[in-house]
Amino acid sequence: MPQLERVRRELAEPVKRGLFRKAPPPIMGLYMWGGVGRGKSMLMDLLFEAVEVPKQRSHFHAFMQWVHAEMNAARKMGVDDAIAPVAAKLASDGRFLAFDEMQISDITDAMIVGRLFEALFEAGVVIVTTSNRHPNDLYKNGLNRALFVPFIDLIRDRLEVHELVSPTDYRQGRLAGTPTYFTPVNAEARAEITQ
Repeated sequence: MPQLERVRRELAEPVKRGLFRKAPPPIMGLYMWGGVGRGKSMLMDLLFEAVEVPKQRSHFHAFMQWVHAEMNAARKMGVDDAIAPVAAKLASDGRFLAFDEMQISDITDAMIVGRLFEALFEAGVVIVTTSNRHPNDLYKNGLNRALFVPFIDLIRDRLEVHELVSPTDYRQGRLAGTPTYFTPVNAEARAEITQ
């Protein structure tokens, strides 16, 4: 997939400062979306393994739980803008972030994610994410969605949006012909499971 190769190639280049210490143009990340089982996560994982820079991969929901915990810790220490130290920590830990299954359904996440991603992009972090939804459908019908729309614009500005289209659900193919349900629960069923 040319979009993944572009990200890999650009991340492989050493970080250079431009003339008069100007930051180089940012590397465009990638937002892959499409139906369930189309191979988005597998492709992102292949890119993640191929990239040799400090990096981090996370399921988006787990990532947001971590963000909330870090923000709470910052607030307990008296930090006014709790997003800033979270973004700084992420940027210092790696140049590349990969998120699986971006989905935003909570108003708190909707309000945090825009400022967080903006700070990450400003710090030069490259983001690749997968989702089952087009960016325009993130947080669809959510409370105060108008406040979230700038994040959608940020995605379109900083991530190449690519729909992964395939008539095949590749996850289903892996299970074809494989016994996946055993009944009754007895010694014979247990023996099948342990194989």
